[in-house]
Amino acid sequence: MAGTDQRDNGLGQAQTSAEERLAGEFYDLEFSVQKSRRYHEKLCAFYGVWRDWVKIVSVIVGSGVFILVAAEIKHWAELFAALVAMWAILDFMFSPDKRAEAHRALGERFTELAQKIHRSTRNEQTLGELVACRLEIEKAEPPCKRLVDLQARNEECRSRGFPSASMVPLNTWQRVFGYFATFGMGRLERWKDAQHRQV
Repeated sequence: MAGTDQRDNGLGQAQTSAEERLAGEFYDLEFSVQKSRRYHEKLCAFYGVWRDWVKIVSVIVGSGVFILVAAEIKHWAELFAALVAMWAILDFMFSPDKRAEAHRALGERFTELAQKIHRSTRNEQTLGELVACRLEIEKAEPPCKRLVDLQARNEECRSRGFPSASMVPLNTWQRVFGYFATFGMGRLERWKDAQHRQV
């Protein structure tokens, strides 16, 4: 694709012609859609595992309560019953099954949009329609988990053969706990500023 070898991991640079500018905008759109697809796949898998563990723990602890009650071990039965109740409250509050389903559906919509981009004629009108489709999908998205989004970006860069220096330097804590909270962004913003200066 004209101009795509000049793109730099989504940061972009000035284009020298209308054709190259259009090619660059299609490239950036396709990159962001593929990144979003990966993002929702990661969250779907995360909440899917959580949902499965909720079921497993509920069965094990529930069975334990039944056995302890039958054996008339009251103290442990009460403790296990409290664990079941606490687990049920957490399940109700976070609804991992609903979140997994929501991210699965959004991932499918971004995959369909990626297919449209690959099949589309490259012109300004088509670009506008595709951008509108992307914005329509984004309306249904929950608040972004920024660290997971950056992991998805790194995976997309890696799949396109970008050098390791282009990867956002997430540490282990950010990769593991980024599903729960966003932290340590100051260091990443400084890295981003350095990347822009190089461009």
